[in-house]
Amino acid sequence: MPSLVALSDIPRSKFDRLKQKFSCKNPDLEKYIKQFAYSHQKEGLFQTYFYVDDNDNFLGYISVAVATIERTKFADELDISYSMKYSIPAIKITRLCVFNGLCNKGVGTILMTFANILALVQQKKIGCRALIVDSKPEAVEFYKRFNFVEINKEENSDTIFMVNDIGRADELGKAVDKMITFCKIFGQDDLVEIFRK
Repeated sequence: MPSLVALSDIPRSKFDRLKQKFSCKNPDLEKYIKQFAYSHQKEGLFQTYFYVDDNDNFLGYISVAVATIERTKFADELDISYSMKYSIPAIKITRLCVFNGLCNKGVGTILMTFANILALVQQKKIGCRALIVDSKPEAVEFYKRFNFVEINKEENSDTIFMVNDIGRADELGKAVDKMITFCKIFGQDDLVEIFRK
């Protein structure tokens, strides 16, 4: 059965053996997973999840962290009352990687669906309104497929800031059933209970 496995659930010795097999067209994403992901997870900075298939092959990963965005900078992108002057809670996708030979096979879609579910879980637990990412130019069209909107490209930066308004908790409706089904398929039973509350 396919699953989404948290790096925190993989023993270090097993991870050290596995990471030798990970390869990605983007050397920065490959370097991150091989050199920094485990220590960042241990330090509580980011959480990394792997998409693993039925045969225990690792197909890709996503790393996420808690973030905030300034309400006044995103007035048009977030449907939030203008009386809200505080920073808006968000989940930031810090890395997303599909391993070599697996592009256009649905791996990125699974990882993005999971990111959206994590944001909605965060919303139900303590508040979250958006998914954000600093996208490389070559990935902008990918994120647009998941309702991300380009905000800006800062000077001297090689990334483009993008945001996706995940909506309000009371607007989920029938989407909850789809999320529960996804969580059951990918071994996220603890998240199922959160959506049922």
